[in-house]
Amino acid sequence: MPEFRIPFKSFYAPLFFRAGLVWLCCCLTPACLSAQDSTSTDWVLVDKINLEGTRKTKASTILRELKIRVGDSIPAPSLTEVLERNRLLLLNLGIFTEALISVQEWSGPGKVVLKVKVTEAWFVYPVPILALSDRNFNVWWNEFDRSLKRINYGLDWSQLNLTGRADVLKAKTQFGFTNSYELAYRSQGLNRKRTLGLESALAYSRAHELAYKTSRNKLDFLRVREEWQIKQIFASITLISRPKLFKSQTFTLEYRNNWVSDSIAKQLNPDFFLNGSNRQQHFSAVYSLTYDYRDFRPYPLKGWRAIVELRKNGLLPSDDLQIFRAFAEWDQYFSLNKRVSLELVGKVRTSLPRKKPPQSNNQALGYGSNLVRGYDYYVVDGLDFALFRSSWHFLVFDGKFNLGRAMPVKAYRKLPLRLYLALNNDIGWANDPHYAANNPLSNRLLYGYGPGLDLVLYYDKSIRCEWTWNDLGEGGFYVRINTGI
Repeated sequence: MPEFRIPFKSFYAPLFFRAGLVWLCCCLTPACLSAQDSTSTDWVLVDKINLEGTRKTKASTILRELKIRVGDSIPAPSLTEVLERNRLLLLNLGIFTEALISVQEWSGPGKVVLKVKVTEAWFVYPVPILALSDRNFNVWWNEFDRSLKRINYGLDWSQLNLTGRADVLKAKTQFGFTNSYELAYRSQGLNRKRTLGLESALAYSRAHELAYKTSRNKLDFLRVREEWQIKQIFASITLISRPKLFKSQTFTLEYRNNWVSDSIAKQLNPDFFLNGSNRQQHFSAVYSLTYDYRDFRPYPLKGWRAIVELRKNGLLPSDDLQIFRAFAEWDQYFSLNKRVSLELVGKVRTSLPRKKPPQSNNQALGYGSNLVRGYDYYVVDGLDFALFRSSWHFLVFDGKFNLGRAMPVKAYRKLPLRLYLALNNDIGWANDPHYAANNPLSNRLLYGYGPGLDLVLYYDKSIRCEWTWNDLGEGGFYVRINTGI
């Protein structure tokens, strides 16, 4: 019978308690009481940082993520806040299930030794694939009647922390409704200071079904089991620059080679690649700049993030696609108290030139995270879009389950769990000057709202259950899952 424990004190209470002891010891130290050393009650000097629990992770990987360095002076009243902030920075690496930073000992007047204790995650994830071929779970559940024929199967292998430097190797083999073969590697350790990284990817996919057109803001599909409707080759290499902890830049070169059947290109939609062409080949360059000051990236409650991305599809005159796009995003999180926070997310994108693009490259809202909640069953295409999302988060439950031997993987036996009540409001707009005639949701404001329950597991995994209505008067229940892998 697994043990079940729910702490009734706040999750942060142990850290505040430890910080209080440190401050009390500082005040009671004779040297601190002397007139000459009176400033030591106001500042704490980091004399040493000890690491515990690292079996594979390199010490340099952990120390790089911390804002605390040996020799730093920390204001005593802010000690608890500083330690908690650095704890979350370690969890943001995605390779630890637990992290704790505490005062290990008092090494002298105004000097402390800090202990960083981590629990390494299970780094090997040979995850069987049972994935949907549709845009999201809700579309599959309601519009395709939960058809098991639309499920892909295979193996998605993720090797986290491959060399102990928080690098990742991924390999994927998928069969079923869509065939896909992918290989990717990401490393942040090209140089000794770990300020330069590299990411590369290679993929090949093909499918018997393809969404070839948008009509009344729904995707029209063609499926022929005896014939492949689309084949795609993709390759990329990315240089990552992270000179500061919260600032990163990336520069990516991509190559894409796409082919569709003559049934689509010649008959059903000559605008899919334009001019009835069944092939599209091009190189692309992408520059991205990110400032990320969020407290906890999988489910932020405080801080902000800013993203700017510039993309040029078509680097050579002979490339089949020539589009420039500029994208910007601002995320702001306000923590009003320990239980209430506000999330604000704004996104905008524009495209040049303004001439008619291939319909396959005219996607705007309804794809990926660019979604107005309540419009899960629709897509809104266009050259430009704007999206504003807001959510109030109210902490309902914060506890920990001890799964004991019921969980065979030791690193996951302690299950942190938080439950939030969310109140969501979204507004979006997409500008489509070329294909809007048969899509009434284009070129108008879209609005969605409703409550939700957000479940956060193991710090980096979340399940969001949302009841949402849109301004068309339609409502529904939606599930959004983020595994954190």
